[in-house]
Amino acid sequence: MHPIEFKKKWQLTYNDLALVLGYESDFTVRCWGINGKRKRNPQKVVYVACRLLDEKWSAEGKLVDSYL
Repeated sequence: MHPIEFKKKWQLTYNDLALVLGYESDFTVRCWGINGKRKRNPQKVVYVACRLLDEKWSAEGKLVDSYL
């Protein structure tokens, strides 16, 4: 699952998304959702993490917490 789709599905802010994925700031996370020169593509491990979090949150409920 793409991180921006995950963000929209669970109604997260960029700060929340960065927190649950283990990023210190939301700069990289914001760059996944933009077009232009600063656009970045997430690493494959981020897709896996979003998929696993989606499955966990669907089963147990949403919990915005750092997984580090």
